[in-house]
Order: sequence, then C-alpha cells, then structure tokens
Amino acid sequence: MTEQAHRNRDTITDIRGRMLRGVITYEEAQAEAKPVIDAMNKRSAEIAKENDDKFRPLSFKSLMR
Repeated sequence: MTEQAHRNRDTITDIRGRMLRGVITYEEAQAEAKPVIDAMNKRSAEIAKENDDKFRPLSFKSLMR
C-alpha cells in the first residue's frame, strides 16, 4: 500500500471516529470526506483502466461501515 493510501485510510478512519463519537454530524463528515473520496475514486479509476477492469466507485456509506 502506498503512503497516500495510508493517509487516505487514516483520514477516513479519523472522520468516522469523530462522527461516531458525536463530535461532527453526518453532513459535516460527508463534507470532510468528499475530497478524500474523490481522490481515491480518481486513482481507482486509473488502476481499473490500466488493468482492463470495471471501475467500482467508493461511496461515503461504504467507507463508513
């Protein structure tokens, strides 16, 4: 896993934890996570194209499970 992937995972985990503790609302968590999710989806699309695979975008709901 690349350094950027680790940072993305840590960021999403932090947002999820703060949301579950009630520090931020669901909508605030969505707003904070959007740039990270967009970057993850962009890279995922590139990888899928390189490997002739179907791109399956990540959603906020799936990352917060």
